[in-house]
Amino acid sequence: PQQNYFGMSLLSASTKTMRNLYDRSSRRPLCVPKLWIVEDLMEREIGRCKTHKEYTALLTNPILMVCPFLVAFKRRLTLFDQIIKTNRILVQGSNSQHNLKPALVVRIMRGRILEDGLKYLNSLGRNLRQRLSVSYLNQGGAIEPGIDAGGLFKEFWTDLSNLAFDVNYALFRATEGAGQSMYPNPSSRAAHGCEHIKLFEFLGRILGKALYEGITIQPQFAHFLLSFLRGDYNFLHMLPDLQCLDPQLYGNLMFLKTYDGDATDLCLSFTVSDNDFGDNKEIPLIPNGLNIEVTNANKHLYIGLVAKHHVCDRVREQSEAFTRGLWEVIDRSWLRLFNEPELQVLISGSSEGKLDIKDLKAHTRYSGGFTILDKHIVRFWNIVSGMSSKQHACLLRFVTSCERSPPLGFATIDPPFTIQRVGISRDSEKLPSASTCFNILKLPTYSSEKVLRENLLYSIESGAGFELT
Repeated sequence: PQQNYFGMSLLSASTKTMRNLYDRSSRRPLCVPKLWIVEDLMEREIGRCKTHKEYTALLTNPILMVCPFLVAFKRRLTLFDQIIKTNRILVQGSNSQHNLKPALVVRIMRGRILEDGLKYLNSLGRNLRQRLSVSYLNQGGAIEPGIDAGGLFKEFWTDLSNLAFDVNYALFRATEGAGQSMYPNPSSRAAHGCEHIKLFEFLGRILGKALYEGITIQPQFAHFLLSFLRGDYNFLHMLPDLQCLDPQLYGNLMFLKTYDGDATDLCLSFTVSDNDFGDNKEIPLIPNGLNIEVTNANKHLYIGLVAKHHVCDRVREQSEAFTRGLWEVIDRSWLRLFNEPELQVLISGSSEGKLDIKDLKAHTRYSGGFTILDKHIVRFWNIVSGMSSKQHACLLRFVTSCERSPPLGFATIDPPFTIQRVGISRDSEKLPSASTCFNILKLPTYSSEKVLRENLLYSIESGAGFELT
């Protein structure tokens, strides 16, 4: 028994050390990423699974519970994708199994996407996993043409996400450090009153539904917020997180840490000053903090408490509400497969938002008489290669309703990205159009690459929907 106890203690300590090293490496790489990976680990086990129950049972595997980073990221991403897909079939049914369940119909007025989304969807909670069908109403209250077979919903959810996570809405702020990543606005109560917690829960559900439906969205979240979403923030990293959040404050604390003189000369007390839209408040870091001065003996405690206040305490209420909403749609255990940068890839796709043209081209299908060697297709790919990142996002949104590439690449898009031939006799006859429900770009046979470029860019940048012809 003594030997067994020692062995278990040694295993626990070594595992914890390894996790801490990996956690630090996820922020600033300590080595080449592949050195963490055990080749072919879990490949056979994942390949044997067929049902949702079998896939989720793998989450109790000691390797995935303790050291998931030993398994290749793409393999864990595949496991997550299969967990989601099999759960969607259980909840929504599927056409292939002839058991597709009726969708919850949501009518959204253009110009009121966020307000109507909150009104009709926030009360659904875990029922957001059900299939949703969106009908848009124009300003006159009439239903816009177009049957939602998935494309309208993706368009709506992408627009809803962009609006909800806009910093101008005052629920999120951008960090002052490199990357301009997002974190909950500590002043959200001042901006939205007592409703701010309800709004954060709704935003968590928006993110959860996007992950559940495989919709990549724009927000780039701060590293510490991604840790909260996983449910295991490491308080050892408060100072590095503060450096990202507020570089100036971090610099001041580092000055205090290395200050050779008497810390009392700086006239600091155990308080911090919070500013909510011009309303300054002194917050004690410890009981009676206003009357306790910072000295050389206690300055390290002060530095830790200031970092904890800004990174954790000040946004605790908002972060917990946001996480609560997310976990209603996406089980926490599913997210624990990934570290923070990997979770960001799950949310926003790979390649930092850049379009992998080679991957898209390799998995594009052609219909209506087009082949990859057709001169119109050659011209199309020439044009795409010369597009800016913003135009790439417009093209993806125009065809698929999502602005970013999927985490596992275009091989996973269902239905596949397709370019359909549309024969014309005059260049002015038709503009390029799309069927977002089926990821189809309908491309007219223009007389030249110049005409194709002009009309394609006009179509994808116009922001029009089903009424564009």
